[in-house]
Amino acid sequence: MNPRRLLGYLLSLAVTIIFLAIALAPVDFEKLARAFAAADYRYAFFAAGATLTAYIFRAARWRQLLAPTQKISVARLFPVLIVGFALNNLLPGRPGEFVRAHVLGKRENISRMLGFGTVVLERVVDGLTLLAFLLFAFVAFSPLHLNLPELAKAIGSIALFIFALALAGIIFLLKREQLALRLFHRLTQFLPRRFVARVEQMIGSFMLGMHSLHSAREVALIALLSLAVWVCEFISYFAMLTAFHTLPAFSLRPVVAAMTMVLINLGIMIPAAPGGLGPYEAAGIFALSAFNVNANDAASFALAMHATQYLLITSLGFIFIWREGVSLVKMSTVDSQQSTVNSKQYVVTVYLSFRSTRL
Repeated sequence: MNPRRLLGYLLSLAVTIIFLAIALAPVDFEKLARAFAAADYRYAFFAAGATLTAYIFRAARWRQLLAPTQKISVARLFPVLIVGFALNNLLPGRPGEFVRAHVLGKRENISRMLGFGTVVLERVVDGLTLLAFLLFAFVAFSPLHLNLPELAKAIGSIALFIFALALAGIIFLLKREQLALRLFHRLTQFLPRRFVARVEQMIGSFMLGMHSLHSAREVALIALLSLAVWVCEFISYFAMLTAFHTLPAFSLRPVVAAMTMVLINLGIMIPAAPGGLGPYEAAGIFALSAFNVNANDAASFALAMHATQYLLITSLGFIFIWREGVSLVKMSTVDSQQSTVNSKQYVVTVYLSFRSTRL
């Protein structure tokens, strides 16, 4: 195995162990077992169904992003999308994002740069949609007269600032493309080349993906599909909270579901072992502790929620990989192949590509 790749595995494993130790240290495993025994698994199955529906909406959103270039059915995109997410569950470093672009390009004869650009755009849109849910959660605290711990307030404020800054950056990037690129090169010329290369690649891909949209109607449709994705995810979290009787007060569950969903998805941004194991559980337990949920009940919810999502998507991914006859080992190397692309040439190519295809 490549030494750098091995080091990445070891570091991600260390992060997972640390976060799991922090999350599960106060848990009484006998009480945890009783919580699993007392759960109403009808709601857990409903949560799994809502999660699956969210991925169908993700495929529909991806179809809409690709529509100006080539119309591809949701039925053809869904397996590619699931395989990408399944690989993120199985391998560190999120190689599934590159694999989706690689497999899509090979299967549908589409530019891999365009494919990856739409994947990057998805992530940005997801972040902005999560911001809306976070705003909902904070606003909902006022009429309910609830108080968050200072740490939770700090995390929420930081998240709001980051995503608001991202939104401002996106608007500037789209309105003044050439100026944005020139400023970026000036600001990053003294930073390590390897770091800059990654950021340049992401920005170039995002710009190409964004310019696949040509009208306000298409942007509105993408926004609605993104909302549908996260409403389904929200329903999934709400159902799992109900399944494990995590909160007696029904009126609190929507707020808690929204807050927990946002903090978990922020938590799994931390590089860790495949599937976000560790940060996922720590973020879920932390979010619920803000509502005075004890560690045992919080851990039962977080573990069940994570297991449901992980097993559902990974199992489907294996089915599609087997059906398509795609080599898992071969796909896992796509990300390292992508990283060898000269970053400056990459951004120039992307920029010229979308300039030549604009309407």
